[in-house]
Amino acid sequence: MSSSTANENTGIREEVLRRFIESGERERLQEILRSKLNESGWQDRVKDKCQKIIHESGPDVDKLTVNDMVEQVTPLARTMVPEDVKAEILEDVRAFVYRVLPEADN
Repeated sequence: MSSSTANENTGIREEVLRRFIESGERERLQEILRSKLNESGWQDRVKDKCQKIIHESGPDVDKLTVNDMVEQVTPLARTMVPEDVKAEILEDVRAFVYRVLPEADN
């Protein structure tokens, strides 16, 4: 990929992201995601994992930081997102991208 192509792709990405945010689509999809994760019990499972980490820290719990928790929980939390939720959100993002890209780029 040439430098000009890479720059053009970066510009397109930035424009799509700007429109994604300004249109309110990002916020709308975040709300849908929160709702679906809550409905699926995902939030409860992540909370349980956090409580387990705290419990397993024992006397060192005072040394446990938010960053430590995030590092330990994030990989598992990502794998616990139901596949149908991932697929639905991804399809909504794709549909948005196709709507905002200039016709020549489709």
